[in-house]
Amino acid sequence: MSLSSCATIVSGGSPKIILDGDVDEHVTIVTEKQVYNDVTLPYQVKVNRHAIDGQCITIKSDNYEYKDVMLEKKVNEWTFGNIIFGGLIGWGVDLLTNCVSKPSHTRYSVVKTEKQK
Repeated sequence: MSLSSCATIVSGGSPKIILDGDVDEHVTIVTEKQVYNDVTLPYQVKVNRHAIDGQCITIKSDNYEYKDVMLEKKVNEWTFGNIIFGGLIGWGVDLLTNCVSKPSHTRYSVVKTEKQK
């Protein structure tokens, strides 16, 4: 029973990603999970575990425009442990908590352009 839902136990909670780039000012980062005001890059943010695929992260500043970061998902490797050790119950728990997927990357590079005046 302790191994059922391995992915939920190991990867539970909100996934974290790092946003990085050639940014020389403080920015505001908006995820579906939280708003991070007045931060500098690189910065680690939490994203919504549910509906990872297509989730949009917006970055705002006074001097630049930033291309939105679009998340993609991939299969969480711990899910396979449930199939082997936890059976259908563990796999079902992971499905309910959406721990069967995670962001395809843990680090994203942001792209900036000058704001149009």
